Amino acid sequence: MLEDPLVTALGGRNRNLPGLAKRLLKMLLGLILALVAADLILLEMNRRLLVLPQFDLELLPYHDPRVTRRNALVKAYPTPPKVIFTGDSRTKNGIVPEVVARTLGVPHQTLFNFGTGSQVARFAREAFLPHLLDIEVRPEFLVFGVSPDWPLQKRRLWKLIDRYRESPAYRLEHAPASGGDAVEGFISRFLSYRLSLFRYRRDLIEQELLPDLRCWFLDDCYLDAGNPRITPAHFKDLERRSGFKTACGWGPQPYDGHTTGEFFGRARFDEGTLLDEENLLGLFEACRSQGITPLLLIMPVHDSFRRVHDPVMSRNQARLEDLAAREKVDILRARGDYRDRGLFVDGHHLSHRGAVYFSADLARALSPQLTGSRRVRSRRPASTEDLVKWIYDLNPEIETLWGRSVDEVLAVRGESRASTETVPAPAGPGATEGAYREYVSR
Repeated sequence: MLEDPLVTALGGRNRNLPGLAKRLLKMLLGLILALVAADLILLEMNRRLLVLPQFDLELLPYHDPRVTRRNALVKAYPTPPKVIFTGDSRTKNGIVPEVVARTLGVPHQTLFNFGTGSQVARFAREAFLPHLLDIEVRPEFLVFGVSPDWPLQKRRLWKLIDRYRESPAYRLEHAPASGGDAVEGFISRFLSYRLSLFRYRRDLIEQELLPDLRCWFLDDCYLDAGNPRITPAHFKDLERRSGFKTACGWGPQPYDGHTTGEFFGRARFDEGTLLDEENLLGLFEACRSQGITPLLLIMPVHDSFRRVHDPVMSRNQARLEDLAAREKVDILRARGDYRDRGLFVDGHHLSHRGAVYFSADLARALSPQLTGSRRVRSRRPASTEDLVKWIYDLNPEIETLWGRSVDEVLAVRGESRASTETVPAPAGPGATEGAYREYVSR
């Protein structure tokens, strides 16, 4: 009877197989330990803002690190906020919920800023509102910050909806119950939940490695956002600043202190970019179907921005106001003086001082929804300067990350000193500095 040569060969070496298996097992365990150690080192470097500083690598990522961080912050609220502000970068940079709460004398957790980068009405309808429902956060009022771009049909920004749905966090939370390779799906989920190296592998290459290489070898380290009037800032500093959020979601403008405050460049839209009535109507209906009251908030712009974009901008706003009136959607308007270019970074994004000034101004418009009164009652007056110092004191990271003292921030002035106007100060229980400090420290 002929013997199989392979069987014969294996039989001759059978005594060596246990040793080989042990060596392979040791190599596998060593590899796993090395991977875990590398992951722990990466997480620590991220905590120290050395690697991917605008991200929190402990969180499952959405398409935008700022969305990821705000999602974690709002889910940390003991109860959903009564008011959520959302909109594009003008909203996330421009509204300080802590200042609104302090001005009205309500608890700071009454409000939250969940602005998302480059948001338009369709993203709010198809991605943002469904996201709030997914995480079971239903505010009583959803306030949409209406920048000049937000209500328009800017089709190139609609791709953000797909990017949101393709993000690891969304896909893991909406994974189909069946279908696909079950083993591959299990491994992917396991690695995504356990290893930041895996879940942030793409960002490590695109947002960390490639920019570092450009900086090291091409000396391309400083960014000016394509605006020659902006004093360039190191890309790493901008990322660290972009990663910072207050406990209530405010993200201070990263370029604060690097600009003249005026708008520069070509118009961002023209008559060919129409009002997105279909998605606005759908958004209002979707909110109301969930028991949420939609409100529109007109975001301020500097005269230098208005000069470039009018009369188109004014016509768009008039059409939006007509639509809102037909749908019985209230429009909130700030009544302050925004001629001071020091209130802005580039004519349409508010500076730190501008965000504080606008937030105190906004409190007056929001008072009926939060207090049931159209008048803001206060015990003592508080100037914008007082409020800027207050928010900087509560968040000392701002002064560190931007490398500017609060006095330097307040020293920036344009052609008007209207922002020194006195605004109401805290008037009610639950809005105290101590309560806020206790919450932030948890």
